[in-house]
Amino acid sequence: MARFELSEADRAAITSGVSCALLLERYGFALDKKDSTRNSLKYRRGKGETYIVSHQGKGWWDTGSQAKGNVFDLVKHFEPTLRWRDVCVDLGKMVGVEPASTPWVNTQKASSDYPPPAERWAKARPLRKGTTAWQYLTETRCLPEWLLRKASANGSIRDGFKAAWFSYRNAQGAITGVERRGPETRLQLKDSVKTLFRFQLRPSTPVRRLVVAEAPIDALSFAAMDVERGNDTLYVATGGGMGPETITALQDLLDAMRHNPDALLVVATDRDDPGHRYADMLYDLADESGVDSMRLYPPGGANDFNQALQVSMTANGASAAVAS
Repeated sequence: MARFELSEADRAAITSGVSCALLLERYGFALDKKDSTRNSLKYRRGKGETYIVSHQGKGWWDTGSQAKGNVFDLVKHFEPTLRWRDVCVDLGKMVGVEPASTPWVNTQKASSDYPPPAERWAKARPLRKGTTAWQYLTETRCLPEWLLRKASANGSIRDGFKAAWFSYRNAQGAITGVERRGPETRLQLKDSVKTLFRFQLRPSTPVRRLVVAEAPIDALSFAAMDVERGNDTLYVATGGGMGPETITALQDLLDAMRHNPDALLVVATDRDDPGHRYADMLYDLADESGVDSMRLYPPGGANDFNQALQVSMTANGASAAVAS
């Protein structure tokens, strides 16, 4: 039997005519409209299984690992034992078939209709006491006022309409994305790219200790409970995912730390299956850069550090301490 080969014309027809969104739907994933944008579709299936579809359906990546690629890679990702011929035949039958999410995507405004996140961030107000965002962070999330004032002064957080805005920045300090969190809000500004949320007591100080959490509120909660509170500690958050931009940002930080013999990566992810997967990825990144790493769990058996902070503040009226 002649060896099966896929022509370049057929390959192009499949990659342009079969959406990764369609494949995810067939594998049992559903579109999360609340956390999706026109150009970044978030699909979920069960706890901790989240995939992002980008590039108008031509690309995808798994937020719980470094897996990514095109439609061919996606099939092999879920069905590694499937023969190449069968992969091509199955995909060929899907050319031109629209995913169920298409009507929703078509109703969304094009990203060009919105100012970029950096421009919207520049117009946002500083975080102020008495606003809805301030009350949410201090009363609901139990973050101390001194910490919020410092985070606001450092450009890590601002006051949006009925929600706190958290900045994601690249290595040069430029805003790449903004996350909104409030009593009824949890979303990203249009065209946001998750690099890293960053908070440091003294931003100009070289980083010796890097603390990585999933959400900005968890990173700030860790800082509030951190007995070290070193000026050379940088608290960051990945935004609940590990996309290529986030991984690059972490690699750059670790590479910059590697020449310090006391450099340390502290894993502060959630106490659940996704948190364990993120932890394994962070260990690997630290090993590649030659930086020591350790994991600290939320005290008191809590799932995340903000939950631990809330329990402590409610029960004792004082902050808990992160044990080393």
